[in-house]
Amino acid sequence: MVTLESEDRKKVLPIFISKDQAMSIQLGSSGKEPTRPLTHDVFLQVVEDQDLKVESVTVDDLFKGTFTAELRLSREGRIFPYDVRPSDAIALAVRTDVDIYVSEDVMKRAGKKKGDQMEDSRKLALERFENEE
Repeated sequence: MVTLESEDRKKVLPIFISKDQAMSIQLGSSGKEPTRPLTHDVFLQVVEDQDLKVESVTVDDLFKGTFTAELRLSREGRIFPYDVRPSDAIALAVRTDVDIYVSEDVMKRAGKKKGDQMEDSRKLALERFENEE
């Protein structure tokens, strides 16, 4: 599970992700170089080779229990928006140090107040992790 915190630090958005995605996000945020490049690293190399820049990522919708996100790339003032999984967007954002946004609607619908509700989310995440093994 990855959690995104609201600007006022009163709410968090828990997003359940796979172990592989969690590993990629952790590696990207640590700044450590993997032995072999991960898919997100290769994708960013292609983006850079095409003179594109990652502008931002936004968790923009929640549909039937699944979050969606938008990755915004740019080149010479032109924006290229792409529909992506939030975990992929976050993995790219931590590698490029760009902002991660959550739409107000999504935070209102799925955000949790910090505290006890987060403990329930952690327990659910642990159960999902244990069931994957």
